[in-house]
Amino acid sequence: MFHVGVDVGGTFTDTVAIDEAGHLFVGKAPTTPERIVDGVMASLADLARNAGHDVPALLRKTTLFGHGTTVGTNALVTRRGARVGLLITAGFEDTPFIQRAVGRLAGLSDQEMRRQVSLRQPVPLVERSCIAGVIERVDMNGRALIPLLPDEAERAVRALLGQEVEAIAVCLLWSFLNPAHERLLAETARRLAPHLPVSLSIELAPKMRENARCNTVIIDAFVGGVVKGYLGELQQRLALEGLRPSVASMQCFGGVTAAHYASPVNTIGSGPVGGVMGSKYLARLLDENNVITTDVGGTTFDVSVIWQGEEIMAREFFGAAGVMSRFEVQTPRVDIQSIGAGGGTIAWFDAASRSIKFGPDSAGSRPGPVFYGQGGTRVTLADAWLILGYLDPERFLGGRMKVDAAAAEAAMEAQLARPLGMSVIEAALAVVALANHHMSDAIKVYLGARGLDIGDFVMFAFGGGGPMHASAYGELAGVKRTYLVANAEVFSALGVALADTKHKQQVTLLAREPFDLARLGASFAGLEQRLLEQFEREGTPPEAIRKRYFLDLRYRGQVHELSVEIPDPQWIAGQGMPGIRSSFERKYRAVYGGASVSASHSSLELVGLGVDGVAEHPKPSLRRDEPAAKAAPKAYRSACFDLRQGFQRVPVYADGDLRPQREIAGPAFVQNDYRTMLVLPAQTARMDGFGNLVVDHAAQRP
Repeated sequence: MFHVGVDVGGTFTDTVAIDEAGHLFVGKAPTTPERIVDGVMASLADLARNAGHDVPALLRKTTLFGHGTTVGTNALVTRRGARVGLLITAGFEDTPFIQRAVGRLAGLSDQEMRRQVSLRQPVPLVERSCIAGVIERVDMNGRALIPLLPDEAERAVRALLGQEVEAIAVCLLWSFLNPAHERLLAETARRLAPHLPVSLSIELAPKMRENARCNTVIIDAFVGGVVKGYLGELQQRLALEGLRPSVASMQCFGGVTAAHYASPVNTIGSGPVGGVMGSKYLARLLDENNVITTDVGGTTFDVSVIWQGEEIMAREFFGAAGVMSRFEVQTPRVDIQSIGAGGGTIAWFDAASRSIKFGPDSAGSRPGPVFYGQGGTRVTLADAWLILGYLDPERFLGGRMKVDAAAAEAAMEAQLARPLGMSVIEAALAVVALANHHMSDAIKVYLGARGLDIGDFVMFAFGGGGPMHASAYGELAGVKRTYLVANAEVFSALGVALADTKHKQQVTLLAREPFDLARLGASFAGLEQRLLEQFEREGTPPEAIRKRYFLDLRYRGQVHELSVEIPDPQWIAGQGMPGIRSSFERKYRAVYGGASVSASHSSLELVGLGVDGVAEHPKPSLRRDEPAAKAAPKAYRSACFDLRQGFQRVPVYADGDLRPQREIAGPAFVQNDYRTMLVLPAQTARMDGFGNLVVDHAAQRP
């Protein structure tokens, strides 16, 4: 029986199947943006072929089918979603247009932020004519100062129906403290227009900060039809091929849920989360508590961390949980930061500075890099790989895709080398060096912004390009060890296949020190009950659920809060305020430094609390069997790492042929049909028992 994971990336759609014994099979096919299901089925066909089955036989033996998708992301970025109608408290109809001052900067890169003159807020996803103010008002204590009358609810809904909206979003002020008004609007909308989907802030984002909350429900309504339609089509197609269980959708906060229960907004960005969750499991197997996860895909370089064995959640822009396509959102998300630095990222000549620039634009899968021969004309990082000899031109995608090295060299000559008066090789080396520095800088910025010391971390590198670059950017960043991860080319898909079922419940609860501990306990009990109901509808018994508890705390007068994990609600009763303060100050010191705590004499404020629930799925061992014979290079390839030394003869090892604990000296390649691991000159690497190639930077530094 198999667990199958799918990751639909910007360039390739990756699939992986793993059986009870830990045997792992992979598949890969180009992503088909115009009809994503076709790319998934093509990748599954490749997977089935590699596993010795046809697709129906593979699916009949599948007990879990996990899926991370870019459908919602694509709909959001291209703005091809539903015509959304918004119901909002009267007087706040312009919330999506005002967006707060930070709305001009949310989601922009440092380079983009420098262009202050041209910065504009993103255009809202809802038209002003499709926003209906609702006469009602709930205060910050949850009291209904102006009750919502049924006639008013019907008037507001009919106003939106008159605009021919295709989905309805509801976001009322302080509704998370008193949900009655939003529920009345939902009931009214479903009665008057049962065919329209309705998104409620009390279900998707029951926390304060109305701009991020409002954006969350608007995005959910905007992409909902596209996401639900795609997942429904995929489920139907797979069922016809023999799949029995429901598709399990990866969620942006880590973990899967049945696709028909998944909120569309929570599927956005879910693919990269698979890599983080796969890293969490691998870190446990390797006994590594603190890990930097790095994913070099076709379009982006994604950075996250496993800290003390757990993924961390995003906190940015004055308490919003993250940014989606430049909109602040309040849905919980694994803390992943991305830059435009992938295999398809375009390198270009900047005439003003007379220098090479790298990114953020990407050639994607269509037309792709120049060497694909599919109409791509702009030089990419992958073209530089081919020119320098890092890719095997005879075995790219297992030999199924022919490469045009001459076209890549001609484009490099015309676009970069000739304008700068350098050779093609020098230009290609410059592109690779730029990429390495962009990636190492992204790692340093990520950890520095979160108060984390890079010296405490090892690094995992995955994605199609991660093992190609990580020996360089790991050294530049200053990590202790770099793991070039086994099956890196499909590692995010593997993470989806290994992901546990997960649900989250959270709520705003405002209080000043000293807190009412009984009220805290009652609030946690309510969240636990709702959490158990979510698991119950998926058939998970209460005893199978592992729960984690969090308090969102800050010093009085501050804007940002920190999420502090506590053992359980009973701990609060036993430790009281001294225990809560001690836990908060320990977390505060770790993030902001010791002086900030000792200098503060402010009382604490409680902003909210949350409960996470995880139902773990059985997981196979990823340990690999030892090869029967000592591995030797299967071939040699000419490659260039330094202009002075030029091209040199580099040994090429077959993936899986190296014994555990076998050391190899760089330069060296370890490759399979889908990716290449690179050990740089002057480095040594060791193969561990899980198929990871480990570069120990600390041991090799002077």
